[in-house]
Amino acid sequence: MKKLALCIGVCALALLATSCSDKMDPNDPSSVRKYLIKQKIAFTPNQFNSYAANGDTANMSLFLLAKFDINEADDKGNCAVAIAVNKGKFDVLQYLAAHDARLNVTNSNGESVLDDAVAQGYTDIVKFLVQKIQEEGAVNDLGASVALAAKVGNTDGLRILGDAGAPLEVRGADGYFPIHLAAKGGHYDAVEYLISKGVDVNVKCSQGYSVLDWAKNEGYTRIISLLQKHGAKYTSAYLKMKH
Repeated sequence: MKKLALCIGVCALALLATSCSDKMDPNDPSSVRKYLIKQKIAFTPNQFNSYAANGDTANMSLFLLAKFDINEADDKGNCAVAIAVNKGKFDVLQYLAAHDARLNVTNSNGESVLDDAVAQGYTDIVKFLVQKIQEEGAVNDLGASVALAAKVGNTDGLRILGDAGAPLEVRGADGYFPIHLAAKGGHYDAVEYLISKGVDVNVKCSQGYSVLDWAKNEGYTRIISLLQKHGAKYTSAYLKMKH
């Protein structure tokens, strides 16, 4: 994938060399910036991010020739990586990564770009980001992303995270484990995957209720059957409350 992104960048630069003024020296950042001024192109993060949103790696390459800071945020607080992920531009993300952009960043909402990709179901992007995080040895920090994947029912994302070694049994700030969130949301495949990875089906949330309690409370009969098949139990507190 990295070779592909680098190839895109090289091809883009070749196009730029033929389209730009002969007076522009691509090896001289100040010359490139002067060219941008002549073309009335603002040398700003907002402009760079607009190119990222549109998949315009040719003009992004022009900015980089002019020594643009690839990690600089725009007026809304988003860097190009955040924009590429939010728009589902996998090719642009690869391009940015190939040019040493930071990938472990947040967007203007304070959300990690990985969580944004998980929430939107961008499987290729999730896989790419998790692989990079795995290479850095930081998969143990992905508990919140696991919880989000379970909550929204993104089983593909959950599988990518789990198979990479991300923790599947971390209690979140809301008091729930991922399997609680999957059951509460009615996400059968997510529950099934978590069970296949050996998570505790009888773990209790901070309120003292089990996974089976929540599945019963929400009326998800298939999940109830699945959980019971694997030894899940109701809590006495839940049974008393229902009677």
